[in-house]
Amino acid sequence: MLSGGEVKYFKLYELVDQRTYEEEGDAAWEHFTDEILFSLDGLREFFGRPVTVNNWMAGGHFQFRGFRPAWYQPGVTPGSQHRKGNAIDCDVAGMPANQARREIVENKDNPLLAKITRTEDGVNWIHLDCLVLPEGKERIYLFKA
Repeated sequence: MLSGGEVKYFKLYELVDQRTYEEEGDAAWEHFTDEILFSLDGLREFFGRPVTVNNWMAGGHFQFRGFRPAWYQPGVTPGSQHRKGNAIDCDVAGMPANQARREIVENKDNPLLAKITRTEDGVNWIHLDCLVLPEGKERIYLFKA
């Protein structure tokens, strides 16, 4: 299992917002579960394409698609896995979200995707999380927020 300092494909600033990055530095790795970091690297390796979570450092407008701090309120639901460092929203380069989502579900037994339990359906991005599965739910299940 990789720890935050050993994530293969991602830098910390790609996973947290600017304020958290500037205030906490490398300590911000502690916000993430090992399962979501494993899953994020696994997703990148599975598709063999760049995966974008946050792009604020490069001048883009995404900065809350990984960890969402307590002070950030828009779009955060009670029990949000983003708040717990156990969810990410992302895009796979050159691939529509619905296609990527379908491939994730169809290949759920691939070891690279083994920790993912849910993905959000009906959105134009990919939401992945590693929520403990409710009784009777099969991995990887689709949900609507």
